[in-house]
Amino acid sequence: MPRISFTLAAVLAWTLVVVAAARTDPRPIEALERAVLADPENLRLAADYRQLAIASKEFDRPIGVFEQLAKRKSSGPNVQISLALAYVDKVPTSGDIRRLYLGRDAIGALTKAIAQQPTALAYYMRGLINLYYNNFIFHRVPRGIADLEQALTMAATDSAPALMLRVRTALGDGYFRLGNAAKAREVWSAALAAFPADTGLKSRLEKQGTELEDIVTTALTASRRVDTSLVDVLPGR
Repeated sequence: MPRISFTLAAVLAWTLVVVAAARTDPRPIEALERAVLADPENLRLAADYRQLAIASKEFDRPIGVFEQLAKRKSSGPNVQISLALAYVDKVPTSGDIRRLYLGRDAIGALTKAIAQQPTALAYYMRGLINLYYNNFIFHRVPRGIADLEQALTMAATDSAPALMLRVRTALGDGYFRLGNAAKAREVWSAALAAFPADTGLKSRLEKQGTELEDIVTTALTASRRVDTSLVDVLPGR
């Protein structure tokens, strides 16, 4: 009997600890949100926050947070990048018309980031987003290619290898969408020489015709979620 009483007492004590912790500890997304508000230029922190929002399907939450941060006079370029990525995160769950506006707003935020501090990441994201638009209607693919070319120039000196891989892959996709398959293959081949293990580049170079078109079209389909976690894209991440 004494042994049982001791066990019950221990369980009750542990239960009180758990209840107290539940009352004082916020959900992870709330903790990260406060951290983002305290350090808004931290792209890694913002990316982790947005990934939790994606997991919980709270897409408007980070948009609202970064829109407010972007309105501050002291707002820096990374807030604009995080805002753009928050818009991108919502695209797959939205309708066709809403996607157009989200893309427009993301491009606008990235343009502001570039005006403050040009970076390969900002040029890459703006260039990639432009590739998603129907070129016959919006004529944005050449703009996307120009941004990706600029990102490639900058990525060669100050960016993570994974970012350079994404830039080169997207640049080839852009040329393919523009109807220049020869230039696309030239870009992908050069990228494969630098990243010989990449399966995405291999599949593009192995296919032709409709099969290759399917690969590029799938990669640039708005309903397909873009990896915005920034894993391996930022130095040290």
